[in-house]
Amino acid sequence: MGISLVSDKFKKEESKLKALLNDYLDLINRNSFLIKDKIDEVKSEFETLFNFVVVGKVKAGKSSFLNALLGIKEGEENIFEVGPGPQTSKITIVRKGQGNVETKGDMVTIYKDLDSLEGIEIIDTPGTDTIMEKHEKITRDFLENSNLIMFVFDSKNIYTKSDWELIEKIIKDLKKDVIFILSQKDRASQEEIETAKKELINRCNKIDLKDPKIFLTSAKLEIESKPDSGFQEIREYIFNEIGSHDKKRMKLKTIIGKIRFSVDQNSNILNEKIEKLEVLERYYETLNAFLDENHSFLNIRFESISDTIKNYYLSKLTNLKNSILNFYKTQKKVKELIEYEITKFIKEGSNILEEKIKREITYIIDEEKRRIDKFFDKEEVVERLGKDSFLNEKLKSDVDKFFDDFQEDLEKEINTILNRTFKTVTFKNKNLLNRLYISKSVQKRLDNEISNQMKALENTLRTNVESFLNSLKVKMQTSMFENYEAFKNEINNLEHFKDLKERIDEYSRQLEDIESSLNSKSF
Repeated sequence: MGISLVSDKFKKEESKLKALLNDYLDLINRNSFLIKDKIDEVKSEFETLFNFVVVGKVKAGKSSFLNALLGIKEGEENIFEVGPGPQTSKITIVRKGQGNVETKGDMVTIYKDLDSLEGIEIIDTPGTDTIMEKHEKITRDFLENSNLIMFVFDSKNIYTKSDWELIEKIIKDLKKDVIFILSQKDRASQEEIETAKKELINRCNKIDLKDPKIFLTSAKLEIESKPDSGFQEIREYIFNEIGSHDKKRMKLKTIIGKIRFSVDQNSNILNEKIEKLEVLERYYETLNAFLDENHSFLNIRFESISDTIKNYYLSKLTNLKNSILNFYKTQKKVKELIEYEITKFIKEGSNILEEKIKREITYIIDEEKRRIDKFFDKEEVVERLGKDSFLNEKLKSDVDKFFDDFQEDLEKEINTILNRTFKTVTFKNKNLLNRLYISKSVQKRLDNEISNQMKALENTLRTNVESFLNSLKVKMQTSMFENYEAFKNEINNLEHFKDLKERIDEYSRQLEDIESSLNSKSF
């Protein structure tokens, strides 16, 4: 419904650009690290409709002119009220919409579903000879922000003083483009029209407005679909001004340029983030691979230590058992001798086990430091930390401390087991005749005690080693990162940033397509 003042091709490209801009703004708003950089202003500029402000005195035929301009035909509902008296006491804005009306103070906004309102809005002001003081400022505000001012005269009367005072302000103070509509030409004679045109040109020249644009119109003829209404000429002027040629094209190209600048900025931001995170990811993956390999390596090494300790301990316990049994068979002071042997066993066992543990751990630490040096020579680690990172030496120093603590804890646990050696076995000195019988009972109890002690030793070694290795992995993670979990979470953003970059790149491609379409000869 209505006659379009904007080309369909332009509306199509404008719609694409608007959808792109809205989608792009939504993406920025959901990712606060991206730069908005006046893109809201671009949106505001984009959504600012090309507006016509219509000015004229009461009974100049403004309402009929506007209804006809928008394509209202005989028998259809008028948008602007037509009548013998003043019809516009408020500022009236007409936009494309679903037919609702909004009133706010001295302004009324009417929404009509007309093709002719696509991309534009029309602002009708109170008559120049009836503008009240409160309307004057509002009218001036709209005039200052207008794209085109249409000044409507009755073809028979262009002489009203208040009209020309306002026209002079528009030209000299506001420096706005004005076109003149001589309406109701069907009611004037040719002589009256020619006289009016000459007078209009003369008055425009006096205020330094050369070659004024003047259109003769008849709303009556247009609404009745009769020829020579003059509306074809004015529509062509408007169409060329905003709909299909340079001004509208340049407006869209300017907006495209601003969006592209923002898109390029955010594309660079995402490139930097992706490059940084890819370095972090390589470092992270290398570190975790190192830590996993390290855990397996240390687990094997500690299994070897555990086997050495268990074998040694079992051997010494067996020797002690044999000595005790021998005492029962051959000696009188069994209890004293056994207690002496156990005390000696604990002392020697503690010293030798500590020495074995220390020697084995020292060997592991040396290997561990060589492994750390190799880790810090990897390309992705150098890229992340630099070749001469202090972290290498700090980590090796930390490893010394971690292993010292573990060794101390392990020795305490083993000494606790050593101190329980044969505590559950009661040693009593019996007469020689009973010793052989008693020794069999003692052997059984000693074997049970050895089995219990070996189980306790195995559990202690396994528990301590597992706990230490898990703790060591966490401690090394902590040493290699200020905040491991935060680092891991940051890396998890990599795919998100890549998805954003892909969308940003797609915006660039869409902008190129729209701009290419605007530049085509068929536009």
